[in-house]
Amino acid sequence: MSKHHLTSGQQALLEAALKLRQQSLEQELSNQLGTQGRVEHAREELLQVVDGEQAHQADREVDLARSDQALESLRQVNEALQRVHDPEFGLCGDCGAAIAFDRLKLNPAVLRCIDCQSKQEQSHGMARSHSL
Repeated sequence: MSKHHLTSGQQALLEAALKLRQQSLEQELSNQLGTQGRVEHAREELLQVVDGEQAHQADREVDLARSDQALESLRQVNEALQRVHDPEFGLCGDCGAAIAFDRLKLNPAVLRCIDCQSKQEQSHGMARSHSL
């Protein structure tokens, strides 16, 4: 097994940042789901009066997209919290190089170094343009 490339202080900082992000996302989802029932009912009443079924559907899709995005972020944060004390945490999943600590501070759940992430984004961008 490889030796930790992050200091215990760096790991603690990243773990604390992940826990804060986790709490924030959980609160966001709770707020979305908790207010959704009341807001949804009021919205349906208003939209029926205005006869705006398309607007209602668009609002629903936006709400669902926000929830999906928050759920995906929460999943990534939870996975990172499980890995934070693993010696491989902070190493690029593609090339194995250490991910810059500044990058990890910005997003502790990141899985790739800048170079590999750029390559990943370019290959997906090229794949999309070829499929059009």
